[in-house]
Amino acid sequence: MKRLLDVSVSILVVIALFMSQSWAVTAAYADYSIDGSDDSNSFHLEGSTSNQVEPISEGQESDAGSVDSEPQDAQQVLSGETNEAAAADSASNDQLTVKNVSVSAHVQNIGWMDPVGLGKVAGTTGRGLNLEALKISLEVDGATSQEQIANAVSVEAHVSNVGWQAAVGNGGTAGTTGQSRAVEALRVRLSGELSARYTVWYRVHSAEFGWLGWACDGADAGSAGYGRAVQAVQVAVLPKGDPAPGDTACPFKSRSDEPASIIVRSHTSNIGWMSPVGGGSVAGTTGRGLPMEALEAQLGWYGHSGSIELRGHVSNVGWQQWSAGHCGTTGKSQRLEAVQIRLTGEAAEKYDVWYCAHVSGIGWLDWACNGAAAGSAGKGKAIEAVKVILVEKGGAAPGSSSNVFIGDLDAVAVSGSAVSGESLGLSSGQKATIGGKGAKPLNSIALSVAGQTDDGSISYAVMDSYSDWGAFSSDGGAAKAVSGAPIKAIKMSLSGQFAANYDIWYRVCDSGNGWTGWTSNGQACGVSGGSSGLCGIDVVLVRKGQPAPGPTSNAFIETSGIGLVSQAHVASAGWLAPVGNGETAGQTGMSRSLQALYVSTQGIDASVEVSAHVANIGWQPYVSGASYAGTVGKGLAIQAVKLRLTGNDASKYDIYYRVHAADYGWLGWAKNDAAAGTVGLSKQAEAIQIKLVAKGSSEAPVQDHAALIQLPGLSAKANCSGLGWQASVGNGGVAGTVGQNRAMEAMQLSLSDSSMSGGISYSAHVSNIGWQSAVSDGATSGTVGQGQQIQAVKINLTGDVSNYFDVWYRVHVSNYGWLGWTKNGSPAGTTKLGIPVQALQVKIAPKGASAPGSTSDSYFETYRYMGYQTPGSYPKVSCNSVQLPSYCTGYFTYVTPSRIPYNASRQDCINAFVQRAREYIGTRYIEPWSSWPGDAVDCSGLVLQCLYATGMDMGWYNPYNHRWLPEQTYNSMNWYRNNTFMPVSTSAMQRGDVVYYRGHIGIYIGNGRIIDSWPGIGVTERSVNAPGRVIGAARPFA
Repeated sequence: MKRLLDVSVSILVVIALFMSQSWAVTAAYADYSIDGSDDSNSFHLEGSTSNQVEPISEGQESDAGSVDSEPQDAQQVLSGETNEAAAADSASNDQLTVKNVSVSAHVQNIGWMDPVGLGKVAGTTGRGLNLEALKISLEVDGATSQEQIANAVSVEAHVSNVGWQAAVGNGGTAGTTGQSRAVEALRVRLSGELSARYTVWYRVHSAEFGWLGWACDGADAGSAGYGRAVQAVQVAVLPKGDPAPGDTACPFKSRSDEPASIIVRSHTSNIGWMSPVGGGSVAGTTGRGLPMEALEAQLGWYGHSGSIELRGHVSNVGWQQWSAGHCGTTGKSQRLEAVQIRLTGEAAEKYDVWYCAHVSGIGWLDWACNGAAAGSAGKGKAIEAVKVILVEKGGAAPGSSSNVFIGDLDAVAVSGSAVSGESLGLSSGQKATIGGKGAKPLNSIALSVAGQTDDGSISYAVMDSYSDWGAFSSDGGAAKAVSGAPIKAIKMSLSGQFAANYDIWYRVCDSGNGWTGWTSNGQACGVSGGSSGLCGIDVVLVRKGQPAPGPTSNAFIETSGIGLVSQAHVASAGWLAPVGNGETAGQTGMSRSLQALYVSTQGIDASVEVSAHVANIGWQPYVSGASYAGTVGKGLAIQAVKLRLTGNDASKYDIYYRVHAADYGWLGWAKNDAAAGTVGLSKQAEAIQIKLVAKGSSEAPVQDHAALIQLPGLSAKANCSGLGWQASVGNGGVAGTVGQNRAMEAMQLSLSDSSMSGGISYSAHVSNIGWQSAVSDGATSGTVGQGQQIQAVKINLTGDVSNYFDVWYRVHVSNYGWLGWTKNGSPAGTTKLGIPVQALQVKIAPKGASAPGSTSDSYFETYRYMGYQTPGSYPKVSCNSVQLPSYCTGYFTYVTPSRIPYNASRQDCINAFVQRAREYIGTRYIEPWSSWPGDAVDCSGLVLQCLYATGMDMGWYNPYNHRWLPEQTYNSMNWYRNNTFMPVSTSAMQRGDVVYYRGHIGIYIGNGRIIDSWPGIGVTERSVNAPGRVIGAARPFA
């Protein structure tokens, strides 16, 4: 046992000595040497053991490179030189030396792997796992500070979707963890002191590329622009000047080194977006007659600046603006007729873009280049296909380039809207025209220039009668006259390359003068003065220096003399054409309201200010020039106006005006700020005439009747029994009392604030006196202090007031309340009945206006029934007795007088009906009679006389016809079949109903009893079942 222990101790001593010698050699040689084999991924440490292969650590991948063994004699040589190396190292210990290298990799789905040493593979290969971060650590000797150690090495990582990160130092983490972002490239550098003695070499294994070449000292290793992840790395630090560890070709792949490419796709009619094609291939279709509607192009050139822009000529649109990667339209069925394509930025410096178009009905045109137009314009032909290709700058064209475009390369487009708001259309080409003689006056225009020339624009301005020249618009923006006014003249000019290439010539058509001469480049064209306006425009693009397209005389016409222009906006028609001095602005005979008005002078230093009285608004502030009086778009009528002159020449002229008012026609002339029209009458003005006249001129209109019709004020006072005179009330107010049972005894009426001559007259019908003579304007009608009651009134207007107004009035009388309205001298109230008036309402209204309320029963001389009434179309009751037609003569004409009061209730009617039936009990039965009690009646004749007791007029059913017309022999059946009275259930009969039997009728009086007239019995009261089976019932007083 002791012998075995001694042997074990001896073995341990030998092992310890061997290990001590090995570490001494390693420490003495911090420099590395590398196997010269190009295929090896392993490196040899000088002084390492010659026969030991390092074990794979836990977590280290099996494909990491293993260290090749040194030959045995190399080990012995290194061992023999240990002391010399140590001495040399000791002599230079004031310099930094690399003692060891360690690389750790953070790998997708694995995390941090165990560190590997010099030249070994950190990460994985063949497993498709991304390297997400790494740490490179150098162990150095000779450092005098922690800073030297920390800065010994720096590492930069290019991370997917992040780019190059900031450098990290010795042992720092380059890349990311926990973000699933791959490292794509690396840069590794040594510190300045170490870099003087060593070279750091590194290479990466990249997805799809595999192992790339070796890079060193901060150069890029990996790839950029491809999205390829680094999967593994190798790092080696070698003495300066030593050869590279392996192949150094292509350590880094950059997508920016690849040439530019282009893909295009077509949006084709009936197909939609087609699949993209590469440069030079056909995008679209040929031979199928399918128009292209849009085109997209995409430039691919990674890492370089520049883009591709397109511009299309579209049917019904013209040239579009340049757009990045797109031209044309989708979803509008508009064909693409021409295209322009250009490059920008670095791409434009390196390449030319060539393209050609396949045009419907023509076929392939030649190749265009760098923004030139390809296709056609103005020919109605669609592009069906295109080819696009990139050629290095200055390279040869892909084919012929002589015939690339058909039509006008550059064009002008003009459009306009009329004063009425209608479009005058769009015209484009080298010559464009809208409107012409007979067309509607223009209120706005818009112009644009387009074509192959894309540098420059067109600007233009318009003039009208009310605001002179407006601001310039350009490139499709609308240049407008003031709202509703016609354009009088235009100017237009070009800028940029268009101005260098072309002159813009134009002429106009004036509604009063026809076509003017041609002018160009910013000169005025049109007519100044008068009431005419432009109704047409011609525009032509002419190559610089070429002659005018036609005569140039009278391009701008200035009219002389003094004048006035007015323009009306009317309902349903909008702005009408302007009219001259004294002419009618607006419309008559069409019931269209005047809603807005412009007025301006010409040839004098004065302007017209206008104030309008507008429905629901009243008088508006004065306006002039480019502002109109009234409203537009609100449906509000002007009712009256006031006009006045201002300015240096205002004292030399008068301004006259008159209004055409609804229901009145032309009113009288007003002048110089007086009101003309109507106020307070809700009468719309429909037209106006305005006339500018020099002071003292014989041309001044005659002012022979009222210019302004204004609702006059009304005052009404009542003297009431027991109260005396009451406070006056105004138009429509109640004079007198209601609900106090006080009679009116006198009244006083008067007008005020009238704009014309005339007044009010009135008379009263007084108890015990009768009709009094009419009095007027505040005088007393009736009596005061005599206790006599007013029973009726008559009221009239007099003078000019009666020509324009009606006076409506009604009275409130005892027992009946308010009677109906009447007007203009007709009686209101009652006579012969002794019923007093208690209150009076009077209302002045425009001539012909509707009554303020019901006009029924405004006056009567006999009582008017006002009580219960049967519903719907059933026969009606009345306090007045029924009157038979004039043909009813002789014996069979008796009618029971009505016995219900004028304000009877339903129960009053039923009582009168039943009571009259009782009065007939005992009267004999004769068919077909309807006579008085004690004479004779049949069954329907009895019912007829009882209905008469309620004043119910049965019309054709009367005693005379009942006797002499065979078809009225059995009226009971006629009434039953015709539902003359409201049918009711026989189980719900009430007192006052009628009961039907087969050929018979009776009056139900309640409690299962009836009163009827029966052959051989006469009129009796008996059981409802006595006459036989009941077949129906009805309710005369429903």
